[in-house]
Amino acid sequence: MNDINALRRNDRAIRIALTSVLARQKQRIFVSGQDANASRIGQYSKKPASVSRKAQARSTGHTYFKGGYAQYKSEIGKNPGFVNLRNTDQMMMDYTLQVIDSNTYGFGFSNDFNFDKSQWNESHFKKNIFDESDSEGALMETILIRELERYL
Repeated sequence: MNDINALRRNDRAIRIALTSVLARQKQRIFVSGQDANASRIGQYSKKPASVSRKAQARSTGHTYFKGGYAQYKSEIGKNPGFVNLRNTDQMMMDYTLQVIDSNTYGFGFSNDFNFDKSQWNESHFKKNIFDESDSEGALMETILIRELERYL
């Protein structure tokens, strides 16, 4: 019983589980371009679009894209054929494990601008992008059980 109580006071197990889930979630969202149900977040628009010079992540030589945001993303080398929420990688790097208070954690953004972008994307694509997927929940459970068994 002392081991169990010590484990409850020590947040090592939960941090191991959460950082593992965070790594998988970042892969799902920012590389594979999937929502929490493992379906594609969306496709980049092919409607003509203008991108400000400031917003250009790479020099394309122009700001108007007849093929829309899909063309822009292709020209900068960041269009895998689906939305993966990566342009400058700022949003992906800012998405981290957040310590809310003692023994309370969550995933989120420390930058309000990135939080706002996450909310806009969920609304725009009508997807639960940043929710925990079933496989992420199963990973969390597996790691927590493994860590608890070390104390039994």
